[in-house]
Amino acid sequence: MLAFFILIRNFFHVIRILFKQEEQKALMIMVGALFLIGTVFYHNVEQFSILDAFYFSVMTLATVGYGDLVPQTAFGKLFSIVYVMLGVGVLSAVIVNVNMALKQYHREKKKEQK
Repeated sequence: MLAFFILIRNFFHVIRILFKQEEQKALMIMVGALFLIGTVFYHNVEQFSILDAFYFSVMTLATVGYGDLVPQTAFGKLFSIVYVMLGVGVLSAVIVNVNMALKQYHREKKKEQK
């Protein structure tokens, strides 16, 4: 249980490091905008409920694709192709920034221990 609380504390330190970076702020805005655009699109075009549209947007950008929801219209399928291409790039950039923040956190932690 103690390890869990230490992990959570470390996680918040990494989040603080991330949000000091201007590019990370821009990336998070882009991720939020992508989720919003996807949710609105799938709700209006594919007639998914808001929750299903958001769920489908997250699963699509995470490239999980369970297959429980699929676009039925040609326009929805074309949008999904572009949506995945944009989203995978943006989410990859977020993952790279998280990795860099973790490295920075561990460097700072080592300096404190010396």
